Amino acid sequence: MKLTELRVANYMTANPITVEPEDSLMRALEVVRLRKVRRLPVTIGGRLVGVITAGDLKRAEPSTLTDSQESFDQVMEGTLVSRIMIQNPVTTTPETPLVEAAIVLQKTKYGGLPVVTEGHLVGIITDSDLLRALVDILHAAAKSPGGGAAA
Repeated sequence: MKLTELRVANYMTANPITVEPEDSLMRALEVVRLRKVRRLPVTIGGRLVGVITAGDLKRAEPSTLTDSQESFDQVMEGTLVSRIMIQNPVTTTPETPLVEAAIVLQKTKYGGLPVVTEGHLVGIITDSDLLRALVDILHAAAKSPGGGAAA
């Protein structure tokens, strides 16, 4: 496949794990920790309404150094995702050239973009997905005639 033919759909994670705006921050934190993800799309009925990141959750946590575990649990259970989620996040589509999505991530310094079709979440493309694409491209270049490292 030519580089110009690579699309977001080739490397995105389809059907990512999501949370809803009415979920608690504790629920979102549990999903982030258990699934080892750094960002969660926020949806209602499959429609993207926001994004919440591990960093957002960390900033919202009360300090366990100054507060009790009970206080921590109370804040995290009592605060809804909708309160701190990023609303109207920058998105991309499955058909977008991969390089365009990479440029958006580079310029914005975001770690990922929700992938939508007509407002419905269909995937997520992350910096890790782009690194996987780079590895594939470099492997292909090394295997092609004259594709090895220069001496």
